[in-house]
Amino acid sequence: MAFGFHYPTKAAPTAQWNPASRPEFPVEEPIVYPQQLKGQTAGGKLYVQTKGPLEETFNLNFTLMSEADRDAYRAFWLAVQGAFCKFEYEDSAGTIHSVRIMNDFLFEKTRPGLFRGRIELRKEI
Repeated sequence: MAFGFHYPTKAAPTAQWNPASRPEFPVEEPIVYPQQLKGQTAGGKLYVQTKGPLEETFNLNFTLMSEADRDAYRAFWLAVQGAFCKFEYEDSAGTIHSVRIMNDFLFEKTRPGLFRGRIELRKEI
């Protein structure tokens, strides 16, 4: 079962993260048009204006992540400079996606040596 982050590509990585712990299921994969303005007239006619491009995201939730996995992810997060650099995400089915990390590095300690956190990836379309 494949899973990992590879910067800049899986074929030639300069930084990568292949954690021992996997994200919890279900993995959220929403697709949205952000910033859609919606309005309805008194007569019931709906008007919609899209002000942003289509966005596809992957929300990965981790619980009981070891300190070693958390530290390795921190090193990867620093290598890609948060959302600055895009990289390849290999999901558990082995499919490669070009993505960016969209949230800050925030993992909380749930018990000694174990952490919980969320990674939000935005697919590059």
